[in-house]
Amino acid sequence: MADKKMKDTTGKTLPTGITLRKDGRYMWRFKYSGSTYSGYSRKLTDAKKAMRDKRYEVEHGIYSKEQNISFDAWFNEWMDVYKVADCKESTLNLYKNVYKRYIKKQFGKKMLKTLRADMIQRFTNAAAAKYSKSVASTINFLIYDALQQAYRNGIIAKNPMDNTTPPKFKQRTKKRALSDEAERQFLEAAKDSYYYPLYRMASLTGMRIGEVLGLRWQDVDFVKGEIHIAHTLCFIAGKGQYLDTPKSAASQRIIPMEKGSELYKLLKDWRKQQRYQKLQAGQYWQPLEGMSDLVFTSKAGTPHYDTNVRRDQREIVARLKEAGADIDTCTFHTLRHCFATRCIENGMDPKALQAILGHSTFAMTMDLYCDVMEDTKRKEMQKILAAL
Repeated sequence: MADKKMKDTTGKTLPTGITLRKDGRYMWRFKYSGSTYSGYSRKLTDAKKAMRDKRYEVEHGIYSKEQNISFDAWFNEWMDVYKVADCKESTLNLYKNVYKRYIKKQFGKKMLKTLRADMIQRFTNAAAAKYSKSVASTINFLIYDALQQAYRNGIIAKNPMDNTTPPKFKQRTKKRALSDEAERQFLEAAKDSYYYPLYRMASLTGMRIGEVLGLRWQDVDFVKGEIHIAHTLCFIAGKGQYLDTPKSAASQRIIPMEKGSELYKLLKDWRKQQRYQKLQAGQYWQPLEGMSDLVFTSKAGTPHYDTNVRRDQREIVARLKEAGADIDTCTFHTLRHCFATRCIENGMDPKALQAILGHSTFAMTMDLYCDVMEDTKRKEMQKILAAL
């Protein structure tokens, strides 16, 4: 039934769908596809424009009737339905942890439709100033992407973050590789550690810690002289340790291993030692299901925890410092960086290095390459200046 014709204070008939309230405001209202849309304006001209604009948005599919859904409820739905389709389990776990730790307290209980650009801008600015670039950029991404999907689904009329400016993230301090001498000192000090084969493996191949811990004997081809990187060892609270595919397609690669080389002998010797450990352990050799073929294991056949490896490295570095060694830190990634640096210093082609390291883009390799070349350039310039 059509709206009853109303008149304004001058006696003129109001347009269909607009009525004059007792408080002096004009209310506009119309129905479309079973839904009612309405609003209020102080001026008749504003009411007519608002109704006209809203009708256009609705009829052309660019308006969504906002729903009362909390950010917390929507984030869980977004993760379980949308992100699970294109993210690895370890990535999903990372996103959930970042949300619980940094975002939920601020926005969890708020309704999506109440979120404003200014409140999000203040929050992301503060996060960028307080946390590392990795954490702050993940926070920024999660809020934006979750709201963007809510907009696509018609849960909110627009994404408020479209009206925000990306914050200025902290610049990462570039990690420097150890000098030849410092690397040698670390490896020498680590020889008494049960984890020494892992450290030497990283310094000889540039493999990531998860790749070393997830390496299986079937991935080591002593005949062809190849190491196939096909898995990485992951850990998720509540699930425990499990093998997953590497972080990117480029990470699935083959690392050459010359027969008779130190790397070749390292793995041959370790295989003999592991077999002896297995005989010694007897019934106590109990590898995790699906991980009976791991190269590096505990004395009971179980996979190593990366946290234990990292702690062991910190202890080795601490002892070196106490002894007066010039070494600041040495993580597993430092050893990977050392491998790359030694390769560059000895003239390896950067494209070959990219393939061995498993970098997804050439730019990542060149960033590292240019850093090393900068040091080489400085040294060469010093030689020239000394000669002039």
